[in-house]
Amino acid sequence: MHRKDIKRTIQKQLKRKCLNWGRMTKNEKKELARQVMQEAVENHDFDKKPIASMEQLTGIDGQMPTKGIIPINKMGKYIENHNSGFLFKSNWDKKTASEITDPELRYIDKLIDNGIVNSLLANEGYSPQMRDIFPYQLFRMELLKVIKYPEISYRKYCSEEYFGRERKQNRRFVGLPLNTKEIIHHTELCHFRCDMSFTQTINILVYFLHHLRLFNTPRTA
Repeated sequence: MHRKDIKRTIQKQLKRKCLNWGRMTKNEKKELARQVMQEAVENHDFDKKPIASMEQLTGIDGQMPTKGIIPINKMGKYIENHNSGFLFKSNWDKKTASEITDPELRYIDKLIDNGIVNSLLANEGYSPQMRDIFPYQLFRMELLKVIKYPEISYRKYCSEEYFGRERKQNRRFVGLPLNTKEIIHHTELCHFRCDMSFTQTINILVYFLHHLRLFNTPRTA
């Protein structure tokens, strides 16, 4: 955060001091930037919390989201509205299955609401009643591959070596039944990855950022 705050200060200083920036030589620009950076670092109070907002620090203040992208300040309402139509609502304190013993996978499993992920990743015309494999399962399978098996091919990954009945942790994390030999075919997983739109990808990112933001928000008594 301090690095971004310093960068923001430098940008403001350069705008204020460099009215003739376009007429300066490359060496003059480098020297001026060095002086401004040194001044900004020396005068920065590292014990003080940055006063700029998260949007200003990340350079996205004033930007309007692409159509279909859910802003982070509206993701909580989206989740609330989605769950309001169900008798059994999402539970952040849900119990992770005993088969998932890896600490990292247990943490991620608690973070993911399967229903919300389905709604964020479902394409137009999506019908749960007509599906055997759901978007959340494909998404979890992608996450598992990235976290534990990034070096192997999709063809090898979608096999009994990684999803046989004895691989209970992997099957439980992905949402495959433990009493069958069902495995998601590698072509379906590849198509899922290739077909994800930019909007869907950003919405999933915002979903996780929303919950990480909640973790960093002080709780009131």
